[in-house]
Amino acid sequence: MTSLERLVGRDAVLAMARAALDTALAGSAQLVLVTGEPGIGKTAVLTRLADEAAERGARVLRATCWDGGAPPYWPWIQALREIEPGLVDSVPRVSTEAEALDARFRLFDATARLLTRAGEDSGLVVLLDDLHWADEASVRMLEFLGRHLGTSRVLLLGAYRDREADLSRLTGTAQRFELLGLDAGEVAAVMTSIAGKPAEDLAEQVWRRSGGNPLFVRELTRLIAARGTADTIPDSVRDTLRSRLARLSHPCAEMLAAAAVGGRVVRPELLSRMGSADPDLLDEAVAARVFTPDLRFSHDLFRETVLAELPARRLAELHHAAGDALESLRENGSPVSAAEIATHYLAAADAAKAVRYSTLAGHEAGERLAHNDAAAHFRTALSTLDLLESPTGRQELLVSLAEALDRAGDAPAARETYRELAELAARTGDARALATAALGMHGLGFRTGTIDTLHLRLLDEAIDLLPAEDLAMRSRVLAALGRDLRQGPKPNPERAAVVATEASTLARASGDPSVLAFSLLAEHDVAWQRGNASRRLAIVSEMESAAEQAADPDMIAQAVLLRATALIELGYPDGLTELHTYVRLCEGLGHSRGRYGALTRRATLALITGPGTEATELAHMALELGQLIGQPDAIPVHGTLHLSLCMIGIVGLEAPVGLGPADPIAPMLPAIRAGVLVASGSLDEAAAEFADFSLGTLVEQPHPELYALMAFVAAAVGSAEQRTEMYQRLLPLAGQHIVVGGCASYSGAVDYHLGRLSAALGNHEDAVRHLTAAVAMHERLGAHPWADISRRELDRLAAPAEEFRREGPLWTLAFQGKRVQLPHVKGLADIARLLSAPRQDVHALELLGRRPAAGADPILDDSARRAYRNRLGQLDSAIDEAASDEEAERLQAERDELIHQLAAATGLGGRPRRLGDDTERARKTVTARIKDALDRIDQVHPTLAGHLRATIRTGTHCRYQPGSDITWRA
Repeated sequence: MTSLERLVGRDAVLAMARAALDTALAGSAQLVLVTGEPGIGKTAVLTRLADEAAERGARVLRATCWDGGAPPYWPWIQALREIEPGLVDSVPRVSTEAEALDARFRLFDATARLLTRAGEDSGLVVLLDDLHWADEASVRMLEFLGRHLGTSRVLLLGAYRDREADLSRLTGTAQRFELLGLDAGEVAAVMTSIAGKPAEDLAEQVWRRSGGNPLFVRELTRLIAARGTADTIPDSVRDTLRSRLARLSHPCAEMLAAAAVGGRVVRPELLSRMGSADPDLLDEAVAARVFTPDLRFSHDLFRETVLAELPARRLAELHHAAGDALESLRENGSPVSAAEIATHYLAAADAAKAVRYSTLAGHEAGERLAHNDAAAHFRTALSTLDLLESPTGRQELLVSLAEALDRAGDAPAARETYRELAELAARTGDARALATAALGMHGLGFRTGTIDTLHLRLLDEAIDLLPAEDLAMRSRVLAALGRDLRQGPKPNPERAAVVATEASTLARASGDPSVLAFSLLAEHDVAWQRGNASRRLAIVSEMESAAEQAADPDMIAQAVLLRATALIELGYPDGLTELHTYVRLCEGLGHSRGRYGALTRRATLALITGPGTEATELAHMALELGQLIGQPDAIPVHGTLHLSLCMIGIVGLEAPVGLGPADPIAPMLPAIRAGVLVASGSLDEAAAEFADFSLGTLVEQPHPELYALMAFVAAAVGSAEQRTEMYQRLLPLAGQHIVVGGCASYSGAVDYHLGRLSAALGNHEDAVRHLTAAVAMHERLGAHPWADISRRELDRLAAPAEEFRREGPLWTLAFQGKRVQLPHVKGLADIARLLSAPRQDVHALELLGRRPAAGADPILDDSARRAYRNRLGQLDSAIDEAASDEEAERLQAERDELIHQLAAATGLGGRPRRLGDDTERARKTVTARIKDALDRIDQVHPTLAGHLRATIRTGTHCRYQPGSDITWRA
């Protein structure tokens, strides 16, 4: 088969691929994917490109994926052996998720650095064929490399069948070229290259039958050439392949059958153990072009045709022989994966061995961080187990499946698997299995207040069934029960304390440090109350020591988190260092809950230290991941982050969602909504939400962030009674910080909220004292955004912050921290006059610049009226005698003004107008002017407009009547 044959009709794709090669060799790594149906020419295009790269001096590495149960990273093992033989083969087996994640990251990073070095001099091309059979781990590595090779001189080439694999996630970093069938002219060109120029109708017939698939075209053309007539064209390509295979000897056909069962790549060592490794037979297959010279099926259709021709019984026998052969190779030290062996025993219907090797395959996949693959293998083992007459090991398989599902991020499926285990344990009376199921469900977590009642029942039942001598398991179950009794919808703190104490006693007696660490976690959580951080620190220290002895990375991370929580509550900056450490530990745990924990606490760090915009972004990311993996507290954690961000003026998050009427904090919804409204500046709406809210709702709430929220809202829009009550509730916690749960969020120093409440109550000295303390506490902790807002509150108390003053044509208005400017209108001057004399009546005429008279004297007396008339007569004569038009216009203007003034002082019938008649007109004028000014203020400062509308009274006498003392700077 010549290069020309293979690449007819591929000029456009090759041109684009060459451009990618040029870019890669110039120092910008590229990922190119070619896709299409079998036989369409994917491998040919990539091979041509790789050959051209080699001609230009680049190094070329080649690998082919396999569908026969290959081990993880099989294509990379093939490709990288040439430059680093042990890189992938030596990935260590791991026993914990932390080790697994670290191993995978180091492997990916090491591969990227290796490829970068290999391409430094003349460039590197890595060709991966048949990616539709690639394992999940290999695809993840390809995705990683596609994003992280950067300026490396590396070209990654991949080919896959798009209908057999969904590799869409790679397309974001790859150039993807889809190969379609050849047109009629291109088919004729391929036929000409094989057997000479065909007749026009023959080429048309081959094109129509083949659909332009180059492989089909070639095979059909060769068959036509062999038989010599056009009417011998088979009805399908499989018939063509059958005809070619029929020319082989019977022993060669038998060897092909064994090779086909073994996979696309022919392995002589496997064929040898299956009794079919005669070199002459291999040579015969190569000569017939069924095998390539490097002992591969030249196309999958050959292998598929061979397999399709085998009777079912013979096929099962061959699969069993292949399984036995691979089992023997594995036992002798060959790198054979359990997944490959399991594939053959499943096909051979050997249920016992299929269960054994599917189980082993699941554990091997888990060690390689391929948790989804692990779950699939365990599911296969479970379904196959039912075929055995006396199945054993179902409970162990259910536990393995649930753990794999949890690590893969499918918490709902993991929970259902534990339920199935519990039902099985109940039927068999297996107390340890029942306890394992209950502990597994406990470990998945739950939303406070919505704990599954089955969960609690299982823990109680397990305690009743477990033998007294099983100290370790009894301690674990009691510890889990204690935590759930403390945090459930109907807390029972008295029983929780008793249970947790018993758990610790049993744990110490067991001598197992992992059990002791778990029991101390329960003791900590049961004892957790506002204001007892110092006591909790002692428990955490012992818990961490036990976790380190047990080499339990999850529990070590949990201890670090709890220490960070207590230290931040006490205001120690070391708390932030511990929280950073927790994030790092979580990122190394290797499971989805670890990634979620890292994201949420990175959000808390950004909330504390800034910037708030980063906290917002991280909170969104955490919510998406949490909901994806079924994390029970995803929505509550997002909600509490949102409320704390509102307190520092960041309102980019949506309001909390997901609270149903049965949720224990559902009664708090009016206050939560009010908090969001206060943050957005909608104080009137916030006041309406909060007006009828009873702070008695807080009595049963253990959540400290709710106290902070109530203080935040009450200080802004609460009544004096609400402000006083919240002050008294928070005062015992003065000097501490408010941390939500295990650093799920942060709501500032308690003194910050006490200071705002004091200021709102008019207690100036207390407000200054608390806010001064809050500034110092926030600065010491490193909570910069919170120090800033505390300082702003303090500045408001130190100097008049409210302004209403005119500067030339503009008025500057400042109220509650917001400053605006408006152009001058008379109504603004009226308001400024009222603000300068709070709680005093100001006559409407005075606002117009006139002094009200004591009586009702005429505006003009008789002598004044006579003077007006005399002057009018003089003006009439002067106008008639004016020497010029300009002089006449000037005199006329004076006459018009005098008439206007006289009319203003004259009522109906020419009677004199009295001063008292102007009062009503002044009242209406001033009222209209003030209303107009308030409307203008409302457009730029609704809060100030609302305050003024509520405190200014207009009428004959106007008045500014504030509810508390406010100093205005004029």
